Amino acid sequence: MTDDEFPPDAENQEASYEVGYRKPPRHSQFKPGNKHGKGRPRGSRNMKSIVRGVLEDKIPVKINGKTRKVSPVELGLRQLVRKANAGDLKAISQVLTLGERYSPPDDDAPIPEEEAAYALETIKHYFLMQGDFGDE
Repeated sequence: MTDDEFPPDAENQEASYEVGYRKPPRHSQFKPGNKHGKGRPRGSRNMKSIVRGVLEDKIPVKINGKTRKVSPVELGLRQLVRKANAGDLKAISQVLTLGERYSPPDDDAPIPEEEAAYALETIKHYFLMQGDFGDE
């Protein structure tokens, strides 16, 4: 190909445009009017935001004769407990597992002597390193 086949403006335009990261060559860019090059429509939601929105919605439910609005997670947990109270073994197992996982730990149990001694030694070592502890 000779220089006569290309218009002089096209050469100057290509030379001034730098191809690199996020700068594709002009011939492979989306053409004007191409519906595929517009990106995600404004206001559209992804699956994560849809699921979060559904789980955060409040559902009106009658509890002890009063209407309350609760989340679907709370409603599901209440239904699971109701099934467990009716004697469903799978529901009982799930409720026990959830109770063990999410109930507060028992603070009534005494700390084993070995753990207490180790904790005291760690604290003593810390203060010795800081220089704030007496010579022992």
